[in-house]
Amino acid sequence: MAIVLTEQEYQDWLVHPATKCLFKALTNDREFIKEQLIRGNINNEEEAKGRCNAVLNIINIGYEDLVEGVREDAKY
Repeated sequence: MAIVLTEQEYQDWLVHPATKCLFKALTNDREFIKEQLIRGNINNEEEAKGRCNAVLNIINIGYEDLVEGVREDAKY
């Protein structure tokens, strides 16, 4: 069963307080990891960079990205 998301639903989600809290928490986590990298307090630098990039991808996800990601015929 396909998931259908309208652009208006996506826009509503972006301004929802829970989404704003999630994005703020993710942003704070990313900044903390970056600070730890700068200070040399991270054992696995590549993992930390990957986490930072993953968080950035989530924060910046657009409507088209979401729609493409839930298509049943999407190729990964």
